[in-house]
Amino acid sequence: MKKTLYRTEQDSLGKIKVPKNALYGAQTQRAIDNFTISTDIFPPEFLESLAALKAACANANSKSKLLSNKKAKAIYSSAMDIHKNIEKYYDQFPIDVYQTGSGTSTNMNMNEVLSNIVSKKLNTNIHPNDDINKSQSSNDVIPTTINICGVLLALELNDALDYLTMRLIEKEFETKDIIKSGRTHLMDAVPLSLGYEIEVWREQVVHCNQPLLQSAEELQYLPIGGTAIGTGLNAPKSFGKSVCNELNKIYSKTGAKFTSNPNKSEMISSQSHILTMSAALQRTASCLTKISNDLRWMNSGPISGLSEITLKPLQPGSSIMPGKINPVVPEAVLMAMAQVSGNHNAINIACISGNFQLNTMLPLIALNMIVSFNLLINSVYSTANTIDTFIINKEIINSNLERNPIIATKLNDTIGYDLASKIVKEAYKTNRSIIDITQEMTDLTKSQIIKLLDPKKLT
Repeated sequence: MKKTLYRTEQDSLGKIKVPKNALYGAQTQRAIDNFTISTDIFPPEFLESLAALKAACANANSKSKLLSNKKAKAIYSSAMDIHKNIEKYYDQFPIDVYQTGSGTSTNMNMNEVLSNIVSKKLNTNIHPNDDINKSQSSNDVIPTTINICGVLLALELNDALDYLTMRLIEKEFETKDIIKSGRTHLMDAVPLSLGYEIEVWREQVVHCNQPLLQSAEELQYLPIGGTAIGTGLNAPKSFGKSVCNELNKIYSKTGAKFTSNPNKSEMISSQSHILTMSAALQRTASCLTKISNDLRWMNSGPISGLSEITLKPLQPGSSIMPGKINPVVPEAVLMAMAQVSGNHNAINIACISGNFQLNTMLPLIALNMIVSFNLLINSVYSTANTIDTFIINKEIINSNLERNPIIATKLNDTIGYDLASKIVKEAYKTNRSIIDITQEMTDLTKSQIIKLLDPKKLT
């Protein structure tokens, strides 16, 4: 086993041993030693956004003449290197998410990594607090980073939902003339077109996008510049606006437009805006759950189920039953959406746990929000592919429709509800055609009945 070599670092609490080749320093090492609750660490998306924020802060400090141009440029370029190449640096951010609730340990982790990189680059001492963290506090840095992540991931999810919408539109037109039995309470109901059923899915997806984008708009207001409790102590008055201008340059190709929040305490003391975003994610999860369950039911069988569609066979479904094929992708999506629901519950608890001037569950909020976004983005594309590739079993759909006594609902206007009900009960009892029974129990001719019960007219 290779022996780990150490160097000695010092902070306000004294000396501590740090792995010799680590880019981080004393405060990160203390966090590694102190927080051993899980194996969860911050996702790459969070660290990319945090690095971009540090780059923007360096330029803002330079414009306020709080940092020399030389230092600011070196911090900016180093932070942007982490931002663009997080996989190269990811092992330098090993702190457990379950840490101090302000996320101070992770903020200092980034400060220390940048301090060491820039110190070597300039061959001079760059202080993690006095230089990298200038005009900042963990209390405004971490909420700002959460907002940045939320906005960027919301735009990605919006693109995914738009893609799913287009696939649904294509399937609508492909299936608009296929008439099938509707179902309520999982029981036979009046007919509709398969295209209309898919159109309803599409509308549900479209309406998921609206609260998502509205929430993302709110998250574009950033609390950076508020420092410890939102008052802006130790930061220039123009700092928040200047940082947002720099971030807009960094993210110019994304469509994000960040603005300095005029009341920075609002997004430091409370994370209600993230709760709103999480609710939008939960709505999307609910939509995907509904579509996935519908796909599973429509695919069920193939002999003893509905078997209206056949999902693309992707893998053997059983280790013991030969030839069995299961709806594996909808099942995977359903599990992912259950996790999103659990994440929303955790975010809800975390967001209502703010006290006085700070919410101290920020790392948990960040982790669950990012995990939910990624689960949703990937699940949306998986669902789109499932819808693209299923086969429609027209003969089974037509057979089920022909034997559906509920089509007698159309007779209500002609013969009344009570007599139509008797006809339906007789059809269930005898398993005979609704047309034949109607002809026996009414004065209507067969041609009149066929015309009244034309499935296309019933939709």
